[in-house]
Amino acid sequence: MSFSPTQKTLAILPKFTGFLSLMGSLFIFQDVVIHKRPISRVYYRIMLGLSCSDMIASTVNIFSTWPIPPDSGNFLASGTTATCTAQGFFNELGNLATPLYNASLCAYYVLIIRQAWSEDRIRVRAEPFMHAIPILIALTIAILGLPFTLYNNSGWLCWIAKYPKGCSGSECTRGVHADIFRWVHYAIIWSAIIGVTVGMYLIYLKVKSFDRREAEENNEEVARMERSKKVAIQSALFVGALYLTWSFTTVTRIYQVTTGNNSTTLLVLMAIFFPLQGFFNFLVYCRPRYLRCKSRNPNLSTRKLLWLALQPEDHTKRRGQPATRERQTPYVGREESDQRSSRDRRSITQSYYSVDNNFAKYPHNTGDDYTAINTVKAVADENDYRLPDKEKSDRAGKSDDASDADDVTKETRLKSVTEGSKVELDENSDVPDHDEEDQRAGAANEDGGAAKEESNVQQLEYNAANPENQGEEQMHDAGTST
Repeated sequence: MSFSPTQKTLAILPKFTGFLSLMGSLFIFQDVVIHKRPISRVYYRIMLGLSCSDMIASTVNIFSTWPIPPDSGNFLASGTTATCTAQGFFNELGNLATPLYNASLCAYYVLIIRQAWSEDRIRVRAEPFMHAIPILIALTIAILGLPFTLYNNSGWLCWIAKYPKGCSGSECTRGVHADIFRWVHYAIIWSAIIGVTVGMYLIYLKVKSFDRREAEENNEEVARMERSKKVAIQSALFVGALYLTWSFTTVTRIYQVTTGNNSTTLLVLMAIFFPLQGFFNFLVYCRPRYLRCKSRNPNLSTRKLLWLALQPEDHTKRRGQPATRERQTPYVGREESDQRSSRDRRSITQSYYSVDNNFAKYPHNTGDDYTAINTVKAVADENDYRLPDKEKSDRAGKSDDASDADDVTKETRLKSVTEGSKVELDENSDVPDHDEEDQRAGAANEDGGAAKEESNVQQLEYNAANPENQGEEQMHDAGTST
């Protein structure tokens, strides 16, 4: 049997576009499941549902004509009625749930930007509906198609269609009610798209009001407005992906109903864009990450920035930049705090082995011979970490001596700083703090007195050397306590 170029194109093209969509949805899925655990934000849970539904639809598009029975006359058709029914079921399930999850995502943006709902309020009052509506509606319509035998060959895949093709009434052996269910399908799809359009218009009005108020508000309010604008742009891009996916499909169906014919151009455009929603969502999902990478690494090329954007968020930081903001101690100078942070970030390998040489040597317990340790791959035997018994005792003695000397030094420094700053210390309490509750808490925790005493000494030294900064530190402590 010979096949036309259009038949071959419609059978092969969705396999490639569907594969791109599947890879995009899989990226979102693994990023949320692996790197966002625990999934605490509503946004990520909606994206998880959206990616799962699109993975189902993308897999259906990859199979394209394979599940269709061979007698249908389609290129690469090699299935049975059962495989065609299975493909039609999952086709309806995925393609209904995906736009409904897009509507849930738009509703989330409306509640965040326009209604100014908190994350907790959305989680309790709105999120259950954001998941229940897409899943229940898609599952209900997909299951109803089974007893009505609606899933048959509809062109380049199995979907809601009459069989044999072109039959009417009693002539049809399967899919008698296909026309009704098709209109129900498109009514649900375009209800979701209209709802998304209305939501985007409400977001646009809110952002427009931000522009008028921006000059009248304080800096904090302006910053909040700027964040809302960025969220609105992200929402608009997700909606644009939805429009781009369903526009050619809808125009093709309208053309078929009104003219009774097929347009090759429209069919090819539908085969290109209809399976690509997962890929479009992937691009929009990664856009904020790309912008963050670009702001942190302005000198990198576009290719490297794209590669960084595909990495987990903790790998997109600049080299040496901490992943989270470190807690700042108001009693320690900034220079000493930076040095302490640098020590904390130092790897175990660098602190144990020599940084200057490729190999470090350390004695074994069994003798005086030295064994080279691989510092490149940080591979070492367990014995490399052990000390000989004699050296252990020597180091223990040195440690005790150093500890005694350190205690004397601390006492001397504390006495000198106390006299210089004219602060009277009680023998059973810590250094007086700016807050009386902290004084009582310090007196109650005598077990950690040594560590606290060192911190208090540093505080007094810093205050004595920088008396003009004490007021600023008190303001900082007040802001932190509140």
